[in-house]
Amino acid sequence: MMGPVKQLQPKLFRTFNIQQRIPTDHPLREILRLIDFGFVRREVVDCYGSVGNPSVDPIVLMKLMFLLYYENVRSERALMAQMPLRLDWLWFCGYDLDDEVPDHSAISRARALWGVEVFEELFGRILTQCVATGLVDGAIVHVDASLIAADASLDRLQPALRKVGHDLYETLDEAAAESTEDTAPREDEPPSPGLTTSATDRDARLTRSAKGGPLLGYKDHRAIDDRCGIVTATVTTDASMPEAQMLEEVLNRHEENVGCEVRTPVTDKGYGTGENYRMLHERNMKPCVPHPSQNQAGKKFHAEDFAYDGERDVMICPAGQELKRWNHEAKRKRTRYRASKERCDSCPLKSKCTDSKIGRLVSRHDDQEHIDWADGCLSKGERKRLMERRKSNAEGSFADAANNHGYKRARWRGLERVTIQNVMIATVQNVRKLMKSARRGGAAAAKAIFSGLRRLRAGISSTLEWISGPLRFFAPHLVRS
Repeated sequence: MMGPVKQLQPKLFRTFNIQQRIPTDHPLREILRLIDFGFVRREVVDCYGSVGNPSVDPIVLMKLMFLLYYENVRSERALMAQMPLRLDWLWFCGYDLDDEVPDHSAISRARALWGVEVFEELFGRILTQCVATGLVDGAIVHVDASLIAADASLDRLQPALRKVGHDLYETLDEAAAESTEDTAPREDEPPSPGLTTSATDRDARLTRSAKGGPLLGYKDHRAIDDRCGIVTATVTTDASMPEAQMLEEVLNRHEENVGCEVRTPVTDKGYGTGENYRMLHERNMKPCVPHPSQNQAGKKFHAEDFAYDGERDVMICPAGQELKRWNHEAKRKRTRYRASKERCDSCPLKSKCTDSKIGRLVSRHDDQEHIDWADGCLSKGERKRLMERRKSNAEGSFADAANNHGYKRARWRGLERVTIQNVMIATVQNVRKLMKSARRGGAAAAKAIFSGLRRLRAGISSTLEWISGPLRFFAPHLVRS
């Protein structure tokens, strides 16, 4: 028969143990076993005075900030609104059912008071555990960057006048210095998209997103280790910062955090600049860093088909003709070589080389020797393997952060706050990989113990069988008994 309607009848007295309601295999239990949040009190002791009202325990505040990203909650206000409804969150932070939870403003004040260093310390502690567990190789590292939309509107942009003026004066000085060198025509370059700022978030800058539209925000530059995809370094800049300019700093952060020199950095072609190749060459690395192709469409000879004669400073075309130095572009860091119109018109290979009526023009980068060196560091098969690894490690790391931890939009405004967000998301991702490794290690240990017990049992059985043979012959009554 159908049972009666269930109605809540509050009890005047109850016996309730919140710890017993949390399953033994709950992820937050594992996190507490892996992370010692007690360090935060030592790190922030100088941020508090000796008089006044006592603050919320810094350990509790750090746990709340961890939950914000681990559970992908959109804001601190939303986190504290859900807090009384979640037994696991209450237990994780040391609260009971009838305890009063902090206001969301306590988290905001602590974040502003502590600064970035405390969160980087947590990131470093987790990374140290990953290294000790064997999740980090350190020698092969993937470097990439991703855009983060600012918490601001595109409709309220204004020119960053101070930056515009600074860049204008630099351009004028450079043009005056080059005017005595050559009078070659210069191609007009589009203005930098980073020359606008927002009154709402003055640290954010405008750039072009991967889809082609404008994006106001920041950029997170990451180093991801090749072995298990552990994030070993994160550097936050405004969105207009070119990725190529951050390669050396990201590699330095990786080596400082991991304590191991990089042997092979892996990036996309956006990092393939002459300056980066020179830097990598000087540091004795073997990069997998492709550069943008300079090849022209069709059947025309490419710049790579021309040989350079350093003694005479000329380029030799496939037909054996010389292209003499025409001009040097300091801003683009390249020298251009040109063949005379008469030589090109009389060359039998002109149809395969150029359609120009004034002669073939070829550019050579100032760091071309380093570019050629980088192209020959690794075999074609090894390059292909590493670029495939990059898809799962670097691109997979950003995709996981976006899908599970609210990575693609800034929760707060300002470079320091967005830096904290990126550091905490990277920390949470590393913690999840550390937990997965611990579970695999526990399962492997249990399997090894079970296998050892089976081998021991088999050994005992074989020993008893060996002993029972002589006993059957000399004392059969003992064997029967």
